[in-house]
Amino acid sequence: MSWDNAHAFCEWLTKKEIVTGKIKAGQKYRLPTDSEWSVAVGLDQEKGGTPQEKSRGIKDVYPWGKEWPPPKGAGNYEKGYKVDVFDYTSPVGRFASNQFGIFDMGGNVWEWCEDLYNPSTNKTLVLRGACWDNGNVRDFHLSSHRSYDVPQYKDLTIGFRCVLSSE
Repeated sequence: MSWDNAHAFCEWLTKKEIVTGKIKAGQKYRLPTDSEWSVAVGLDQEKGGTPQEKSRGIKDVYPWGKEWPPPKGAGNYEKGYKVDVFDYTSPVGRFASNQFGIFDMGGNVWEWCEDLYNPSTNKTLVLRGACWDNGNVRDFHLSSHRSYDVPQYKDLTIGFRCVLSSE
């Protein structure tokens, strides 16, 4: 899923649900910001001005806690960790939610965010959460890790989540 496709889906869903009365005028679906994603995964106090500066800034904190490697049932991660039964992506909500009731904040697929990774140097956008195909790269699983790519890039390891916002 590319960022462009994810963004288009949010626009389509907004229009559809306004017409059907599921949401009100002034509400819209969008991708989360990098800061919103951080709060949703439990990171409130990150240092740095850009997502690039914040990336990997908080060590030894993962979506499942502080232990390494991920425990059984922590999410959909690399097959070698033996924590789930899925070879590739898993259905959403298959694992326990976090303290905020949010599912799948780590593993499964990288998730697009609205923000540029480094606004002053490039046009790549932030990806958060790691995926099922990250191998044994411990830092990729950190709650504070950011990846990035161009908005047109799509891959079977990349997806998105929608946020419903109001003006």
